[in-house]
Amino acid sequence: MSTAESASRLHVWMRNRTRWQRRGIAFLAGAFAVLGQAPFQFTLVYVATISVLVWLLDVSFEQKNRIRSAFSTGWWFGFGYLIFGLYWISSAFIARGAVFAPWGAPAVLAMAASLALFFGLGASLAMMLWAPGVRRVFAFAIGLFVSEWLRGNILSGFPWILPGYVWTPGEPVSQMASLFGIYGLTLVTLVLAATPATIADRVNGAARFVPTIVAALAVGMMWGWGAQRIAHAPIDPPGAQPNVRVAESGLSQQAKWCEGGSLQERSECARGQEWRVLRRYLDASGPAEDSRTDILVWPEGAVPTLNFFQLDNQTYLDVLGRGLGDRVLITGLTRCAPRVRCDAYMQGAASADELHLFNSGAVIDGVGGQARVAQIYDKQHLVPFGEYIPFWPIVRQLGIGPLQEIGVGFAEGPPPERVIIPGAPPALILICYESIFPGMVPHGADRPGWIANISNDAWFGDLRFFTGPYQHFAMTRYRSIEEGLPMARAASGGISAIVDSYGRVVRSTQGHGFYAESQLPPALVETPFATSGSIQLLVLLVFVFSLRFVLPGQVNQGTNSDERRARSHID
Repeated sequence: MSTAESASRLHVWMRNRTRWQRRGIAFLAGAFAVLGQAPFQFTLVYVATISVLVWLLDVSFEQKNRIRSAFSTGWWFGFGYLIFGLYWISSAFIARGAVFAPWGAPAVLAMAASLALFFGLGASLAMMLWAPGVRRVFAFAIGLFVSEWLRGNILSGFPWILPGYVWTPGEPVSQMASLFGIYGLTLVTLVLAATPATIADRVNGAARFVPTIVAALAVGMMWGWGAQRIAHAPIDPPGAQPNVRVAESGLSQQAKWCEGGSLQERSECARGQEWRVLRRYLDASGPAEDSRTDILVWPEGAVPTLNFFQLDNQTYLDVLGRGLGDRVLITGLTRCAPRVRCDAYMQGAASADELHLFNSGAVIDGVGGQARVAQIYDKQHLVPFGEYIPFWPIVRQLGIGPLQEIGVGFAEGPPPERVIIPGAPPALILICYESIFPGMVPHGADRPGWIANISNDAWFGDLRFFTGPYQHFAMTRYRSIEEGLPMARAASGGISAIVDSYGRVVRSTQGHGFYAESQLPPALVETPFATSGSIQLLVLLVFVFSLRFVLPGQVNQGTNSDERRARSHID
């Protein structure tokens, strides 16, 4: 809708709300939109909230300063969406104890307010293209898509809970990500979710239902295509692929890092803590002598670095090697260089500023009880303020420290490359945050045979109270769909699982203890997204953009004097 003379009762009601009432409606709509994301996946609720947002933007279109009004509406929607979608961030501060805990709520509010600027920008861009009838659906989708793409790519990017993720990973509609990735699915989702808003348009007869019927048919075709794709999934016979076990310790961040309690209690805990945690992982991994496991996957930073760096401690590697037997281990750890300064740092004789710390994934061969470090991947995509602090020389003067337990921040590694795994296809290691970014998997001759995702989801909060671990797991599964690659995921404090190339869970630790084991599912041939995803996305964007100008405008019913008078109430 766009004009007061052709407005429906719903539009008149929206128009008669005060400015702050409409902002409150936008905020609540954004808050409820989170129910479309994991672990809820109430897609229809998300669709309803997007329709509300479109109706609010219809009112903005009638304002004198429509761009500013649209920005405000979009910002309030985004603010509500991100507060309730990212509230779990506070758990990272709570996990660090009393010093950091009070900053949890302000951090959530600040992050939500900042990222909501992208929603305001998207609404403003949509308003520049706004038009009567169904054409505004495509204007809305283009504006919000551009802002969501920017949110996921500007600076370090934060593509968390994108609209495309409202489709449960592994189910038929989610398979569309194999064609044009999560951003393409986001664009399609925005179009489909905004279309029901046209039901409230005041047009002749039943014509107002036609766009929604077309959208429903489109969803049906997407579902049918995805179901057919899944139906043709290859099945490897037993023994055709290696057995993979993902394991975790079951310890909270506080227990793992000896946080909390008195200074004496923390000191007593720290002595020998690495060995106690290592024992928990070896127990979850099973005895080497009668294990059917070929590959073990442990989480990011599996064993804490309290007294030594694991790769520099031969005694630790010897104990690890005896626990592995002939198995291969992919594990997360903190790597430090140069070694002389690292040893001095652990003895309190050197500053953290003299170190180069890396959040790493290591491939460790266990051959005859001897551990050999075969390959190392240093995480490239670091978390701002969590793993490094931008402008650290300036920020440190304010007395602000990083959230990680050691040092002052990690150094950035090179782009991900596949690593060789004895007795298995080459793998790609993605560490925690990296798994939410599409397109990080090498293609062509450098393409891996599977993805090893190691993560520390204990930062994301307790599974009983926080949605962060569920959101992270759902988004990670989309990387398997996009690339057509199976995944073994070890996530301390979260959901560890083996996932097939369609994003479906084969085995999971959720409700089943501290490990899950399965034969590695087969990889698929490179998906269209993997080979030329950017081209498909561009074609899709051009198509949606063209619909904004090609489709005819609506045919309105007669005018209404009450509706004309309503325009005078817009503030």
